[in-house]
Amino acid sequence: MFGVSLGGAVAINLAVKEPSIAGLIVVSSFTSMQEEVLHLGYRIFPIAWILNQRFDSLSKVASLKIPILIVHGTSDKSNPASMSQKLYDAAPPPKQLLLIPGFGHDNISDMIESPQFRDGMKKYIQEVNATK
Repeated sequence: MFGVSLGGAVAINLAVKEPSIAGLIVVSSFTSMQEEVLHLGYRIFPIAWILNQRFDSLSKVASLKIPILIVHGTSDKSNPASMSQKLYDAAPPPKQLLLIPGFGHDNISDMIESPQFRDGMKKYIQEVNATK
């Protein structure tokens, strides 16, 4: 399973419900929609009342029963890499965190094509295959 940004939250939710998935890769995602909205500076709105989808990945990731690779660019201003660090800290093993310097939310596609991403994916896939 693979998800980027909001898709990462969707992938985490699906992976919790479908533990038969071989592995999960989450790229440049966030801990929860509420934390994301507050990070973006929308503090004047009653966010808890407005949101009908919480996308609370932080509370769900602890329930994972599959290997997870969390990837984030350290220059991401939209979804800060600290959110991926929190997801990693909350996830059970086996887990990997790959922070790639110089990439942000506006150049995720370049990050996915980078040697660091490729090397991280290769290591993750080898570990997933070793656990089978």
